[in-house]
Amino acid sequence: MSRPAPVPAPLPATSHDVEIVIEDDRWCEDPDVLEVANRAVAALFASHATGLERLAAATVLLSDDAHIAALNTNFRGKTAPTNVLSFPAAPSARQRGEPIYAGDVIIARETVASEAAALGIPVQHHLQHLIVHGLLHLIGYDHLTDADAHVMETLETRILAPLGIADPYAPDPATP
Repeated sequence: MSRPAPVPAPLPATSHDVEIVIEDDRWCEDPDVLEVANRAVAALFASHATGLERLAAATVLLSDDAHIAALNTNFRGKTAPTNVLSFPAAPSARQRGEPIYAGDVIIARETVASEAAALGIPVQHHLQHLIVHGLLHLIGYDHLTDADAHVMETLETRILAPLGIADPYAPDPATP
């Protein structure tokens, strides 16, 4: 499958520049995908989370399972797609006086859609969660330990609430 040319999303003038790029045209099946993605970015910045000063610029690439599976294999040694990958920029990529480019977040269309269906949530909500999750990784948040996971998950939940997204880490009431 040939990839369509990337389509950058317009962003309002702010102190940050997070570019949303559509690599897989199936994301465009939702005509509001760019607005949805930009609302997630805006909610993140409205949260005033610690470390946001390190996120003056970044790219969110809306891609597909094949691309993210190749990246997952090359960089993590895992031979399957995942929903989101974050690639922080090397410190040497930062030039004095220029906005700090934090890195790239790549999100896989098919995995996001199947996970949203399995969770019984809108794809848009899952996409917004993964954008926030990926960008938080770029500014230093992680979930490798229980304590770090608690901090990151609590912050994600707080950021997503104004978007009308329920706590993605809340236990499923249907599960005993």
